[in-house]
Amino acid sequence: MKKNGFVSTSLIYTFFVVFLLLMLFLLNSYSRIRFLLEDYKYDIKNSFLDMDGADINLIIKVWNNTTNEYETVDEMPLFGYTFESEFSYCRNGSILTYENGNISVTATRRDFCYAYFKEAPKDIILNIYTKETDDAERVLVQTIPNEYYKFTNYSCTDGAELTFNEQTRKFTISSKNKTVCDVEFTREVIINLYKEDRNGTHSYKELYFTKVSNVPNTNYTYDSYECENNAATISFDNTNREVLIESSGKDVCNVYFVNESDRVDIIIMQETETGVDGYTTGLKYTQVYEVPVSGYNFVGYICDDTRANVTYSNGTLSATSPVNTTCRAYFDVKIEPATINYHLQTSDGSYESVVSVPSVGYAYDHYRCNYESTSFTVHGNYVEVTVKKNNEVCDFYFNQTDSDIKVLVYVLDRTTGKYELGDIPVTGYGIVESGCTNSATISYVNSKLEVTSDGPTVCEVYFG
Repeated sequence: MKKNGFVSTSLIYTFFVVFLLLMLFLLNSYSRIRFLLEDYKYDIKNSFLDMDGADINLIIKVWNNTTNEYETVDEMPLFGYTFESEFSYCRNGSILTYENGNISVTATRRDFCYAYFKEAPKDIILNIYTKETDDAERVLVQTIPNEYYKFTNYSCTDGAELTFNEQTRKFTISSKNKTVCDVEFTREVIINLYKEDRNGTHSYKELYFTKVSNVPNTNYTYDSYECENNAATISFDNTNREVLIESSGKDVCNVYFVNESDRVDIIIMQETETGVDGYTTGLKYTQVYEVPVSGYNFVGYICDDTRANVTYSNGTLSATSPVNTTCRAYFDVKIEPATINYHLQTSDGSYESVVSVPSVGYAYDHYRCNYESTSFTVHGNYVEVTVKKNNEVCDFYFNQTDSDIKVLVYVLDRTTGKYELGDIPVTGYGIVESGCTNSATISYVNSKLEVTSDGPTVCEVYFG
């Protein structure tokens, strides 16, 4: 019994020792893996900070009392913070120093440097105020205003002294005790920004404007300015969209931005059966809200101000004007050319269809068109038609005359190889032979036959 009990106890101790060694091994492996993961996470996180490929990448960290941790910021804090040299470092051994509000890095190779700042003890409290004019109420702001504001006044408790450097725009405060300083900046030149707006109430150079708080977007172009005292010169940096000011004293200036594309209100008028009289006499038009895509022609425009100009190109209307105005752009129904059929009288008094009318031996007699509004002009052996409506078809009839001059036209039938009496061919043929009786002459000019004769004659022309 004792021997068996001793063996059982030994086994229990053996298992316990093995279990303990196994746990120590697992804990050691877990610690090593966690260390490697943290190291990888550190490298991955900081690799994103290398955004511009600079030799020195400076990351500024500022303590946040609300979240109780350091946060990355874009700019170095100017006042109320102390540089934490014990936390600040460079990953590759570069030397990082802080003096008079400036950070410098001494490096021999590419590096990542971290500068830590913590809020300073409130021994000195600085309140910064701005004023738009001498008589205006001051407004508490968070940062030192830009160079368009001049440092005009300050007061500190407990006899502290304050100076301000206009070039670096930084304060220096000398005090033996805790102090509170109030400083004031007054705007030297007051800038009023105006953008063109046909519904605006501010008038300048025959245009209307609305006052805005920021420089308008790139749809607006800097135009001009005016100042009350002529003590300031205004220019505009179009690249950075900034108003630049040079002044010799106090002034109030208005800066104007125009939008030429917004000066003209274009109303689109399209020809319809009913509507109002418009650009083309006798036609009616109705307002539509899109430029007609097809089936219409741009025929002209009328503007309230005669200095405005409207153009049409590739389905787009555009306009320019020195002042705000309204223009009406007119589109008429696109009229397709009429189909013209010619008919010649035969010897038995009937009519046969032909492609063209001979220049001699026939005269216009009558016509028939689908629409009565169509007008035409007869030019000898052809007719010029002015179409009023689409799908127009006109038939013109020419009768034989008692002229002593007759022209017979023979055209080669290329299938049979024989010449047959016909009309002057349109294309693909040329005169093979021609001749007239009684010494008359015949010529072929601009697809027409012309006969010169002192008396009766018969001409024959062969086209092959």
